[in-house]
Amino acid sequence: MAQVSGKIIQQLSLILTPFMRDKQQRQAYLELALGTNSPVLGNLEWDGSANVFITQMVNKLVAFGEISSGKSALCALLEVIRKDVGVDIQIDIDKIITEFTGVKTPPHLLFDLLLQMDFKQQARLVRKVMDLHRTAAFLVHGEPYCGQQLLVNRLFRLKPEWKNISPIKIDVSHNGAGRSIPHLWRQLASWFRLPKDVEPKEMIHKICDRLSTQDVILIFYTVDYMPPKVLAAWLQEFWKPLVTQVEANCPPTQWSTHLLMFLVDNSGSVCESNILLAKQFDEPEYPRIPLHLPPVSPFPLDVLDDWIDMVTAMESIQIPIGLTSKILLEKSENGIPEFVYEEICCHCGHTWEGGLAKWLI
Repeated sequence: MAQVSGKIIQQLSLILTPFMRDKQQRQAYLELALGTNSPVLGNLEWDGSANVFITQMVNKLVAFGEISSGKSALCALLEVIRKDVGVDIQIDIDKIITEFTGVKTPPHLLFDLLLQMDFKQQARLVRKVMDLHRTAAFLVHGEPYCGQQLLVNRLFRLKPEWKNISPIKIDVSHNGAGRSIPHLWRQLASWFRLPKDVEPKEMIHKICDRLSTQDVILIFYTVDYMPPKVLAAWLQEFWKPLVTQVEANCPPTQWSTHLLMFLVDNSGSVCESNILLAKQFDEPEYPRIPLHLPPVSPFPLDVLDDWIDMVTAMESIQIPIGLTSKILLEKSENGIPEFVYEEICCHCGHTWEGGLAKWLI
């Protein structure tokens, strides 16, 4: 059983006190982390000062051990608290989890670091487009296994406030959705808890209504499963009328929210079809037609070098001995991104599939 030193208890007290001021707050966070039926909850003394409660809580969580997911009870609580603090405190929490578990790099921190590997060209372009357009559409594409979904996650973090919203995401490869426009409308309606037979105009009105109070981000995964004629028809039936409606109802001078659509192509086939795409964001038809971003591709050696150097300079984690850019290149079939992620995870004691990929949106 891992032990918690007096030093860590002091650090935990500083971090947890703002979230443990009274019984109601304490119960809310612990039930969220451990579940309402966790046996350890019945062994806690809920009253008293925050410092006294935190000390006895930490000791009992450590003694309790792991929750049903196999995660330690203390780490489960820290991961819940981590979502409600700033980056500086997140780093402190990561260090505590690392010291407590003996794992050199916590999985969520490793995932965040993998997001920083390359994709700079695409991120800069999307940010530039967002500065000029309140409505924008993008094709995220490239060779297979080149990290298209991770790139979408990277782009989803361009605005810090997006962490508080849920993107509307549809995988068109599921249940034949990509071969039927009516099925796509039904998938979209389900996100808004509307009847499956809702009229498209009402669906578009619903999106515009949400846009009046918050950013709306639409993600259509695996659009390469869609026959080109179906994808073209979907853009004509859904996206163009939506852009027209938004432009008519939301004058730029009164509109502060973004409407974004990402089409994710995992095979690189959409650009080779006859789908009408914008090559520049200043074309007259943009954003009624998607802008194809620079394609994702295998990481060259200098990108891997830069990532290793960045991580080496950080105090919060430690690069495993023997992990070098050359080894990554050799064991990832010359830098194929998803194979790079797998190799890094393996060196850090984690798995990509199921271990870290669960944070993909």
